[in-house]
Amino acid sequence: MAIKAGIRELVGKDLKDFKIVEMTEVYRVDYDGLKSSSLGFFKDPNTATAFAGVQTNASSHKTRQVHVLTDGTVGYVIMHQDPVKLFDDEAEALEIKKKALAKLYPAERKLLGFD
Repeated sequence: MAIKAGIRELVGKDLKDFKIVEMTEVYRVDYDGLKSSSLGFFKDPNTATAFAGVQTNASSHKTRQVHVLTDGTVGYVIMHQDPVKLFDDEAEALEIKKKALAKLYPAERKLLGFD
């Protein structure tokens, strides 16, 4: 919950001190090999690998490369790295209105003042 609150604080703010960097996450896996918790993120992958290797039960600690939005103090993992489609809100709103009006009977459009 605190992470989402931190991201909300960034909404609409100038992010000139932030940049996207590749980091190495060290995380713990469960008996099925699925990620159970994150221990932290490292700039240097060799340090991350060494850190994972010296943990108690090192075989249950893994590393992976991730992209992080960070200012050097706080970071947020960028989960989806595929480009997203950005819509033009005004153009789409106009199309939605046209589709809604097309569903009206002629008498309804006249009653509403569209004809």
